[in-house]
Amino acid sequence: MDLKQRLAKIQTVDDAEKQMTLAKNYVKRLRTEAKKATTLAEKLALNEKLKAAETVLRKLRQMIFDIEDAIAEGKTALSLVA
Repeated sequence: MDLKQRLAKIQTVDDAEKQMTLAKNYVKRLRTEAKKATTLAEKLALNEKLKAAETVLRKLRQMIFDIEDAIAEGKTALSLVA
């Protein structure tokens, strides 16, 4: 799931925390799958997904206070990237 998709699901501060947790869990799951991959092609594909997921998680972490401020102002989290 990319950043815009995650931001679209955020309506409250609790939603922001939930999306952060889901993103963390997705990164953990991809790391585990990449370690267990048997073929090089499979491992490379999983590492690409992992890299993208880590980028999304990093951006969410960087934006969390901006997201909370936007929600407090009555805006959507998605308005931060549009």
